[in-house]
Amino acid sequence: MPKTHSVRFFNFAVAVLLVASTVHANDEIKAKILELFPQVDTNGDGLLSDAEEAVMSRQVLRRRPQIDKDGDGVLSDTEKQALLRMAAKRASLKPANPKSANPTTETPQKESSSSSVIFNTEEILDESTLETKTLQEWHPVGATRQKLIEINVAEWWRGQDYRIPVRLIVPLEGKAKGFSITGANPYETLMKDARPTDFQAKLLAGGVGIVKTHVKAFRQIPGKQGLEQKMMRRFMKELNPRYTTMWIWSMTLMRATTAAYAENNYFEEGKVAGSGASKNGISPAVALIHDERFTATCSDVAFAYYSPTRRADKEEMAKVVAANKTFFEAVKTGDIDLDQQRARIFRRVMVGSEGSMDEMAVRAGRPIEEMQIFADRLWPSVCVTENWDRLMERGVEILFQPGTHDYVAYDVLWGAQNHPPLPVYYEPNGGHHQTPHVATAKDEQNRDAFLWNHFFGGESLLSPPTSTHKVDKDKLRVRVSFDEGPQPISGRIWWIYDRAPAGSAPFLHVPIHENQWADMEWDPKTGSWTATIALQEGASHVDFFSNHGKVVNGYQHYLSSPYTRVQLGQK
Repeated sequence: MPKTHSVRFFNFAVAVLLVASTVHANDEIKAKILELFPQVDTNGDGLLSDAEEAVMSRQVLRRRPQIDKDGDGVLSDTEKQALLRMAAKRASLKPANPKSANPTTETPQKESSSSSVIFNTEEILDESTLETKTLQEWHPVGATRQKLIEINVAEWWRGQDYRIPVRLIVPLEGKAKGFSITGANPYETLMKDARPTDFQAKLLAGGVGIVKTHVKAFRQIPGKQGLEQKMMRRFMKELNPRYTTMWIWSMTLMRATTAAYAENNYFEEGKVAGSGASKNGISPAVALIHDERFTATCSDVAFAYYSPTRRADKEEMAKVVAANKTFFEAVKTGDIDLDQQRARIFRRVMVGSEGSMDEMAVRAGRPIEEMQIFADRLWPSVCVTENWDRLMERGVEILFQPGTHDYVAYDVLWGAQNHPPLPVYYEPNGGHHQTPHVATAKDEQNRDAFLWNHFFGGESLLSPPTSTHKVDKDKLRVRVSFDEGPQPISGRIWWIYDRAPAGSAPFLHVPIHENQWADMEWDPKTGSWTATIALQEGASHVDFFSNHGKVVNGYQHYLSSPYTRVQLGQK
């Protein structure tokens, strides 16, 4: 998507909604949409078809459901007029365009040739700007050959290079075809010859390379201390996605990939799979969206959805703020036991914290509306589910493992209900700074199972199941079915009552009770897994999900049923 078009996403959304309510767009509106947003013409015939309108309508209504005030799935004249007023207001607040920066103070950015909003394909692929420095030449290490280099990920801004080490590992004989890549490597360890894990040794034996680089907080990288403050000053001045940690983390993996393929006597093109947790789960997912050389990601405690809470929807945020207020008032009076360290963590990372985008805008003296425009520009470009159709057309493979109590991947309920095709494994009570549930599987090997299947095939992984439920007096009856692909050999269900709004402090604090789980039973007549839960008296709602396991190609693989909320009609 050309950058001159991407910054007008909100106006594009308004136009789409206006033409997709009860009638199709007239020729004048269609022409204007195609002029500003040629990417909507998916078949390239120069016309906006009814089918293209319908696709756009579904996408935008999913992103901004609050626009449909009466919830009827169609826009009334009043709603249309309100949208037009919002569009007029926001049109006067244009986010900074990196191309408009003063050429005497910034490095000019080339126009991207891809559909990327925030990355430049030429910059990613340009070997000449790697400015590679060899720290260790190719040399044998056990059954491998290894090389340690340092590359320039980018001239982030004029005079500020971002140089990072990369360790390349290939089999002792022959070229590696593709590779597994991660930035989850301590700097000191990266400087030393690597001893592959048992699983990495199997990848190498199968002709798959290993690329290790360094995606960490700046304070953990030698020579990068203080860089985050410089980055934030530039970001708040320009609202340029380039000046975010997400940009530089993802760019690190993409540029390391360019560096690996530059070693054409040791690597040949093949599959490229990223994996890791937190920033090392986010960065390969973003790289998968923007770099077609990437073919898979296994991402733990990383975001996947542009949910209403993540987009700071006013109604959702009001619920979160109220929940946070009530929670910390209870902590203050002693009704909730919370140690000071966890209290500090929650205040720093919870939705609605001082580090939220709206709070940052207030401190920087920028209009909150301007920050929302930036969010609408950025988030759809970095969430896999917002790019799902295009990713599936490329044939990529994805596994997300968010945990049920995480402050990064907090929108598990909304995501499960709105994007059920995304393969997900929920670690019960899992997340940053959390302790998993006592009944969590101890033998889970999802990452190894995923990577083995991606590179070598063999037995198929489990496909996302469906679930149904029925409230029968004081019991909840649940049924989970794997309608496609192989069947699991185990099932275990967890549930939690009256959970607080997603991402709030109580959402993070209150765990699934140690007794709120059960093994499910296999029903051979229906080919499904079943469970009956005795409901807690007085509960207003209950959330549940189940995990199902199977050994695949020698590795224990688990997949979850959709995280589901059931309203019980009680208070």
